[in-house]
Amino acid sequence: MPVAVAVTASALMTAPTATAAGAPASTKAAAAQPAPCPLLPCEGSEPGSVTAWHTGGAPKLLKEVVLASGSRLRMYTGKPAWDTSATVYSWAEVTLTGTTQGRGWLRTEENLGDGINTRSTMEHPRSYRDTTGTTGMFLFNTTRYGVAYANAACVTDGRQTGCVNDTVSTVVPNGPCAGWCSDADPTTIPASDWSSVYRSEYERVALPSGASVQMVDGRLKQGSYLGWAEGQLTGSGGRFWLEAWQGAGRWGEVYTEFTPEGASRTTSGSTHAYSWLPQLRACVSDSSGTACTQDPDATTTAPTQAPCATLPCTGIDSSTVTEWMPNYEPRLVEDASVYQGGRLKVWQGRPAWDPHHMYYWGEAELPTGRPGVFATLMTHSDSGVDSRVQRPVPIPGTRLTATGRTKMTALDPLSSKEIAGLVVDGKTWAFATRQDDNLFTNDKEGAMGPCAPGEICEGVTPSTVTKWASVATDWSTARLPGGQQVTLSGSRPSWSVSDYYAWAHTTATGTTVWLEDRVPGGTYTKVAAEKVMKATTGQSVRACISDGTTTACTKPLL
Repeated sequence: MPVAVAVTASALMTAPTATAAGAPASTKAAAAQPAPCPLLPCEGSEPGSVTAWHTGGAPKLLKEVVLASGSRLRMYTGKPAWDTSATVYSWAEVTLTGTTQGRGWLRTEENLGDGINTRSTMEHPRSYRDTTGTTGMFLFNTTRYGVAYANAACVTDGRQTGCVNDTVSTVVPNGPCAGWCSDADPTTIPASDWSSVYRSEYERVALPSGASVQMVDGRLKQGSYLGWAEGQLTGSGGRFWLEAWQGAGRWGEVYTEFTPEGASRTTSGSTHAYSWLPQLRACVSDSSGTACTQDPDATTTAPTQAPCATLPCTGIDSSTVTEWMPNYEPRLVEDASVYQGGRLKVWQGRPAWDPHHMYYWGEAELPTGRPGVFATLMTHSDSGVDSRVQRPVPIPGTRLTATGRTKMTALDPLSSKEIAGLVVDGKTWAFATRQDDNLFTNDKEGAMGPCAPGEICEGVTPSTVTKWASVATDWSTARLPGGQQVTLSGSRPSWSVSDYYAWAHTTATGTTVWLEDRVPGGTYTKVAAEKVMKATTGQSVRACISDGTTTACTKPLL
């Protein structure tokens, strides 16, 4: 007999009314619904599963943003009755229309004063979704250190991005890139995508032949700053190009030709545009001479001889570098430090012989006589260290098992990779990374777990986890017609560097429970038995329950 499958899901909240998520009730009357986590505040629970809200705390539409495609995001706040402190939680309802590149996500915005504002995308698996539906619930705001909260949200359809917080709602074109632009053609960017384009008369130079070059600075509405050159050549043999400022050297300003393909031309037109701060200048040359738009007395400085034939160099010890680019001398950028234990300092510098890459190396202090001691440099996607894009991965050749210094490793500043460091002293690990709006060195620390730090653990049960870095929370539930319920729960154990884990469990008897995840092709397969944890992005994972005749599964976010 074929097994029937019934997938349950909570209805989307399409209006800020009490009936959209359960009728309002007094705190006392609503106390019958237990909190979806053993320790408040809960993180990532399903708003549609809330059966009662505090009086005056029913779901309320905070802000809404609508894109030209019809895709939209509504951000809600509410006070679920299971949190007896009447704490405000937030979540987002995402509607994606006519796009395969859509995403909605929650983020944290913080004002540090003095005009410094930080925006950090939440890393929790239930804080975003790539399909129409609702995210999980999180605290709307808090001053508690280390507790995640979401006071803003964004949605994109691949063409525009809209964001909301408690005061504003904005929509901007995505443009050709986000943040650093490694290569963009300014002639193909619609005029409506720019917030400003500036051509200063002081940033234009001409040669006796009539050839000229204009330095252009522009800012996209999504926030990226770009620089490019527009040149006019009068004959054969001419060329114009971009140069990157490297700082103030011993003999004046130092510039080096910017060498990416597209940064120079031998015909009239525009170079490609780049986010290369703090400054670019444009130069033009032909048989009548050479001129540059900035610091005309400064000559282009050729790098000193590199210790390798092809840049970037590998396997170079930082102590052998005799000269560094001005303003790019070695500096400490991260410090992964275990309290009274191991330590890994991450350094950054730009040798004079390579003006186009940042080099990183680590200095480790490791205890002796302990098993499993090591330190390594790592990289991850600039979108975050969580597994939605790329988990942190060790950089080959940078692993140390005793006190010492790694060789230098190079990263292109215009690439999508960020540097990170992991140190393990046999008892505890510490992880430090450069990402989001980091203003200071920072790290996080965790205990040793059932597998090596940074690796995915298999076959672990939640009952063996003694400490959670993120509150273990019931994410969603599903029921059989007979009332038997399965719950999908998840969290990040304190021994996990970046991975969140999910598991399926039930209190019903006479049923079989398991965890499923989607595989390439769109089908689902069993990945873990009942109460067995599995590392997950949280998007497609689901918990299933069967009584032998009927099967019910929680609704995944995808």
